[in-house]
Amino acid sequence: MEELGVDTPVSYDCEIRLRVNPQRRKEKVYVGCGAGFGGDRPIAALKLLQRVRELDYLVLECLAERTLAERYQAMKCGGEGYDPRISEWMQLLLPLAVENGVCIITNMGANDPFGARDEVLRLASGLGISITVGLAHQVSVVRSDLEEHLKHVDDVSVYLGAAPIVECLQNFRPNVIITSRVADASLFLAPMVYELGWNWNDLHLLAQGSLAGHLLECGCQLTGGYYMHPGDKYRDISLQDLLDLSLPFAEVSFDGKVCVAKAESSGGVLNPCTCAEQLLYEVGNPSSYITPDVVVDFQDVSFQTLSSSKVLCAGAKPSASAPNNLLLLASKDKGWKGWGEISYGGYECVKRAKAADFLVRSWMEEVYPGISKHLISYIIGLDSLKAVSIDEDLPRDSQDIRLRMDGLFENKEQAIHFTKEFIALYTNGPAGGGGIRSYSYHYCDIFQKIVEMKTASKFPGAAEVEPEFLVYWFWITILFAYCVLNRLFVHIKCILIQLQGLSLSYWILPNPWQALWLRHCWCLKFSLLYSFINS
Repeated sequence: MEELGVDTPVSYDCEIRLRVNPQRRKEKVYVGCGAGFGGDRPIAALKLLQRVRELDYLVLECLAERTLAERYQAMKCGGEGYDPRISEWMQLLLPLAVENGVCIITNMGANDPFGARDEVLRLASGLGISITVGLAHQVSVVRSDLEEHLKHVDDVSVYLGAAPIVECLQNFRPNVIITSRVADASLFLAPMVYELGWNWNDLHLLAQGSLAGHLLECGCQLTGGYYMHPGDKYRDISLQDLLDLSLPFAEVSFDGKVCVAKAESSGGVLNPCTCAEQLLYEVGNPSSYITPDVVVDFQDVSFQTLSSSKVLCAGAKPSASAPNNLLLLASKDKGWKGWGEISYGGYECVKRAKAADFLVRSWMEEVYPGISKHLISYIIGLDSLKAVSIDEDLPRDSQDIRLRMDGLFENKEQAIHFTKEFIALYTNGPAGGGGIRSYSYHYCDIFQKIVEMKTASKFPGAAEVEPEFLVYWFWITILFAYCVLNRLFVHIKCILIQLQGLSLSYWILPNPWQALWLRHCWCLKFSLLYSFINS
């Protein structure tokens, strides 16, 4: 575990190739969602591991395009390119996951999967746990086929599919798999393909598997999170049930039968309504939900309640066309952002907030003429959810509001100056303002581009196994070579003796000294092999 820099990547291009003689390892596979976004709760994932002993895989889906851009900025400033919370997650989950034989798959590698791997191995070593960690990530992009403005961008990546994860599972069967940017549903589809013996032309099975992955990818959003609404008889969940939400998991059969479920006797709610809500989340065209693995038609999907904790999901089918494009992401420098907030309450609080907005804009104009066009303002508690101008008077009584101002500037100095002017509202603005907060930061956005699969990435996936595992194979190879060369040496010596006119019996039966030497060699070989197997 000390030589963490040793890697043996196995690289593939983006074109989907049929698996050679895929084997069905299980009749059913159980895939759980341990996280639905980067800010999810590790303790909830631990509860899922404790409550659902059938789990084979636990997926931590923690990487959004926003967090990918944040990790890129962090790397440029000398920080981690991977999700720094990976230590917190693995510290809590690894012991029970290894004990239960659950493989953890996560996209927390972001822009630096190698750094994430090293951190996980360091953590595992500290816990006294021996594990292997696989990487499934993009290695490089063929920039010659990109548009001119993308050829020199440092951070360019594509949404990978399930294939590199499947290759990693098939070749190395690690305890943990860390990925870079992989389509959310593909993180869940990969173990289904591997365990159930599916192939890339089993489009109906891939469609059903992708349906399961899409339903799971947002975690508790499927089981009652982001759903409770007091006063609505269909969504009025008790506080105790909301407190005891269970993360979801899927039970998927080799024939494509999919059931989504939550832990028995857990809180929350899982029914056709929560499933339908999640089904439509970030889908775009329901008849053509595009993933790197299959294009899915969700129009005929149906949900049937089997119990209070399980729902049968059917009807996903492939669209007429197979995927031949991938979504490429590139970081784009957008300048500097500055923002500020201040609260006002009581009589005419809205007018005082408008006065504060006027002052900050005017102060900025004194130093940077024309800069106010880069500012946007709204009043939380009045018009922030309606996205209308604060100059518009609404027939509404507000007694407790908060002014929010945001600016996007060309350079750092302008953003910092804005935060200083906003703070000046304390002694230079309207009466009764409080709770000021302001901040500035370098803003990087994500640019999206659809590219052809065959040109998107020369080596989009790499499956890598850790040095501890490689050491075992190294000594097996040395032992095998030793046996072959030793036997070859004996045969060569016998031939030479024959050529000297000695008896043919020497070829069949070496002299006592050579027999003793051969016996010693084979005893040593079997002793080493026995020690290796037992270790």
